[in-house]
Amino acid sequence: MTKELFEKLQSGRRKYQTERTKMRLMFESETFDKGVIEVGKLTKRELFLIGVSLYWAEGFKHKDESSLGLATMDENMAKLYLAWLKECLDIRNDRLSFRVTANIKYSDKIKEMEQHWSDSLGVGIDQFVKPFYQKSKQNRVYLNNDRYFGVLRIRVRKSINILRKMRGWIAGVARAQLSDKI
Repeated sequence: MTKELFEKLQSGRRKYQTERTKMRLMFESETFDKGVIEVGKLTKRELFLIGVSLYWAEGFKHKDESSLGLATMDENMAKLYLAWLKECLDIRNDRLSFRVTANIKYSDKIKEMEQHWSDSLGVGIDQFVKPFYQKSKQNRVYLNNDRYFGVLRIRVRKSINILRKMRGWIAGVARAQLSDKI
């Protein structure tokens, strides 16, 4: 095979791959947009059930726990949880406290992390309590270091009775009878 033929083949492969990538990205974008549209606007009942399921997955459930709380690194999950607390449980912001948990390696970045969470969730920086630092033998370095804001723990003060009810809601979801059409 001549060098000229080889270059033409390579050029053709690159052009084909570029076109395939363009088509895949367009398909992914269209599929993503369809997914967003399919969810649409949530009713209060749907938000309630999503919140209970979210709590079941990420909430504080230890048998000795005494308040409602959730831990997440996901900003959108935190926003949804706060909306659920407000809309479904009538919890006001003044009953909330926030704590950032991070590897001890990131202790110099903790104020920046708290400010990020405060700004993105629209809550006061004064609602943040002393951060918790994890000590680890393994010093994990996060790939998108500038996008690492630790784990946010959201706690509802004076919520033992809501936590007790939450345990019932979770059991209700777990025991719910599914439609015959599923």
